[in-house]
Amino acid sequence: MRKFLELVFAKLDQLFNIVGGRNIALLGISLIVTIFSLFFNENWLQDASEKSTEIAHINRILQQVSLLQSNMYKAESAQRGYLLTHAKEHMLYYDVGVDDAKKNLQAIQASLLVLSPAAAYKNEQTILSKLSADIGAKVSEMDVTMQFASTGKVLDAKKVMKLDNGQIQMNSISLNAEALQTNLKQRLNTVYKARNVTRTVIRTSVIAGPIILIFLVVLVIKQLLQELADKAALQQRLSDENQRHEEQALAQSKLLRSLALDYQADVERERYKLARELHDELGSILTASKMDIAWVIKTIGKSHPEIAEKLKKTNSYIDQGISFKRQVVQDLHPSMITSFGFWPALRALIDDAVERNKWELTLTLPDENTQLNETIGLVAYRIVQETLNNCNKYAKASAISIHMINDEKHLKIEIQDNGVGLDLNGLDDNTHGLSGMRHRVLAIGGHFEVDSSPGKGLFTRAILPLDVKKVDA
Repeated sequence: MRKFLELVFAKLDQLFNIVGGRNIALLGISLIVTIFSLFFNENWLQDASEKSTEIAHINRILQQVSLLQSNMYKAESAQRGYLLTHAKEHMLYYDVGVDDAKKNLQAIQASLLVLSPAAAYKNEQTILSKLSADIGAKVSEMDVTMQFASTGKVLDAKKVMKLDNGQIQMNSISLNAEALQTNLKQRLNTVYKARNVTRTVIRTSVIAGPIILIFLVVLVIKQLLQELADKAALQQRLSDENQRHEEQALAQSKLLRSLALDYQADVERERYKLARELHDELGSILTASKMDIAWVIKTIGKSHPEIAEKLKKTNSYIDQGISFKRQVVQDLHPSMITSFGFWPALRALIDDAVERNKWELTLTLPDENTQLNETIGLVAYRIVQETLNNCNKYAKASAISIHMINDEKHLKIEIQDNGVGLDLNGLDDNTHGLSGMRHRVLAIGGHFEVDSSPGKGLFTRAILPLDVKKVDA
């Protein structure tokens, strides 16, 4: 592995020396890799989805072909039963079998038409045409015998049955149905293999993309430190760092697996898990990068001031990334709830929004010693958070009031702003903010309502039951 890394480093050094590669070139390559990875992943995902749809259509056709054969056999059996017994129920079974067979044939034809590209299924279309013709001929022959039998011409009906045409047609139906099934199964295996290849490519791309980006960042650092450290020391440090990251990742993976055993399948669990991964993995990468760049600035600040100045700007970009990461993590799962409890976290959320938007606040909260279980706390926090976000983005309000009152069985939340309001009748049912809050409340058996009209602000009320079982977070 070490020799392979040394060879890769040597080849990349030669390439960058030829093209005059510098930090900007490496960063440009990183951007290109990211764009291409996103573009091709989207195309591959679409291709995998199309193949899954094609597989579903082929399986549906195979099912309809089997049903078609079964219904033709039922119709033929009912025909023979009617000729032997003249029982009316056989006539009913015959009609049902023929009707179902025709429906099966129509379903097969419709499903084949939606498969694309149409040229790829030309053989199946040809076989289906033969099968359709055979079924038409067989049904016509059976209709003649049933008509003779129903009018008392039993001998004529039996004469028609004794002809070889009916048996030949049934044999042809069986052969064509089997041929169609064989072609479709071969096609199904081909599509399955193609979809598996696409999935493998997607997984490889998802893993290889970040590795390539990290590798390019390492090359930037190496380019800056090549006059101060030799390649062997850098490789050893990278090896130790990789080992440490692997151990940390393994420990974190064990922790997440143990937590996942106790999590219920709900949205907050996924948000919490994603927040933890972003905080631990991305946070550690950004912090380590910031520390390394700070060390480089300190080391070469006097000898290469222009490089040091460039790295300071890079450090400020990393600070912005850390700040953005922190905000994303906070939106996904507010860490203050875990660290300090629900009420301090809620007050911090409200105070931050009020200070940022310069709102006039009227606030009523229960005593901070009031205990809420995890489920109620998270639902209440999300309702306030989403309402404040909507007010910040759309309401153009100057004042907001928040009232939370509880008794032994319920927690009531009422939020009113003096913003521009909205027309509830013109709202799309898929409005994510309001529908998300409504679903959270209804999921635990609560009550949710909003009231607004243009120019009169927005009023939100949620009543949450306090007897919801606690969810481990």
